[in-house]
Amino acid sequence: MEDNERSNFISRIGSFLLLLGIGVMILFIASDMGTATVFGFFFAAIILLFLGWQLKRAAAPPPSAKSNRFEGLRKMQQKQKEDKAKKEAAKKKK
Repeated sequence: MEDNERSNFISRIGSFLLLLGIGVMILFIASDMGTATVFGFFFAAIILLFLGWQLKRAAAPPPSAKSNRFEGLRKMQQKQKEDKAKKEAAKKKK
């Protein structure tokens, strides 16, 4: 199995365990609303959620080197700084 395929497979197992943990947590909440609270559901849900989170985190791709997430804001700030510098230079010339 290729490394990327293995990482994808581990990530999918993590997602499955997270969903299973959420489902078991819902069962715990339903049992709590009923007559008998089953704490086994709670502990199973916590373990499944933790294992799923660990597998998802272990198989996560590394962060990209450069993020263009706020590129538009950076450009606006740079333009404001340039405009401010031009206004100050114009004031000093007068």
